[in-house]
Amino acid sequence: MKLAFTLFKYFPYGGLQKDMWRIAHACADLGHQVEIFCGVWQGEKPIQMPVYELGKKGWSNHTKNRRFSERFAAAIAEKNFDQVIGFDRLPGLDWYYAADSCFKAKKISPWYALTPRVRHFLRVEASVFGRQSSTQLLMISQAEMASYQQCYQTQSERFYLLPPGISPDRIAPKNSDEIATATRQMLGIEDEQKLLLMVGSGFKTKGVDRSIRALAELPSEQRQRVQLKIAGQDSPERYLALAKKLGVASQVEFLGGRDDVPSLLLAADLLIHPAYRENTGTVLLEAMVAGTPVLASEVCGYSHYIRDYSMGFVVPSPLQLSLLSQQLSVLLFNSQIDWQANGRHFANTADIFSMPVRAAELITGSAQ
Repeated sequence: MKLAFTLFKYFPYGGLQKDMWRIAHACADLGHQVEIFCGVWQGEKPIQMPVYELGKKGWSNHTKNRRFSERFAAAIAEKNFDQVIGFDRLPGLDWYYAADSCFKAKKISPWYALTPRVRHFLRVEASVFGRQSSTQLLMISQAEMASYQQCYQTQSERFYLLPPGISPDRIAPKNSDEIATATRQMLGIEDEQKLLLMVGSGFKTKGVDRSIRALAELPSEQRQRVQLKIAGQDSPERYLALAKKLGVASQVEFLGGRDDVPSLLLAADLLIHPAYRENTGTVLLEAMVAGTPVLASEVCGYSHYIRDYSMGFVVPSPLQLSLLSQQLSVLLFNSQIDWQANGRHFANTADIFSMPVRAAELITGSAQ
């Protein structure tokens, strides 16, 4: 089959982008021809499949997205693709990978609903999920599937719920202790210090402010021993200002986008992920199979795995900062749980690796 994959922007540290990369390669591994169309591509390009950068011009995001949609439709018009797979909402898709939450379900004021931005996003969302659409839907969140159905009365047979799809190389290797020690030395973490790690691009939605505030609320003798490192691609200025205001600037460092996330997870004493919105939260599972405990907000779609496999604590909604800080203290300084043993059990028993292959089988019609 000849397949067209499309997304607005590719950069190597985004969760959606990583999923697109893995699904595209899974389709290619099944013997199919894959071509990728995007607005902007940053980082390494795949060797065995062409990438076409169509640009994203416009003063606003919705204008950029609309113009990209027009250019994409023109680019594929005469290429005779068998399937068109979108990782952002566009009209005319055969398959849509639903990594974003339902826009229509958000609380939108009446005046804001009349703006061109909102009308555009509602229109393209309806073109994908509306009953008049034939787009097949690859879902990664049971809760979001229900939300879309409630808002658009989407036919149930169009939904396909995928399992998680983390890479097996996230599992702690036999020499994990050596890797952890070397990584902590590289980061300047002393023996008596605790490494608190955040991973993710999009600092506002991931809850970086909550992590800094929770750190600042720790008892003084504990707070002084914690170093918060944040890996991800975004602008850190406002959060550095917050850390300075709260008196923890010397304990907060932004590492930028990283290629060594597996090593960071092995080195960390705790992964913190108090997101405001998170459809899934793949990094939660990556930390767990590395044997690292997780402190996350309940909104994360994958947070139930933390409870199910006793790998940390899930802060219920609405999130209370005092409880977040309290559990941060417990997990860093007062836990007696064998996290590595629990992580090995999780990696050996949970279906958390098969998403790319399952998605590829559905797209190409080879699913059993």
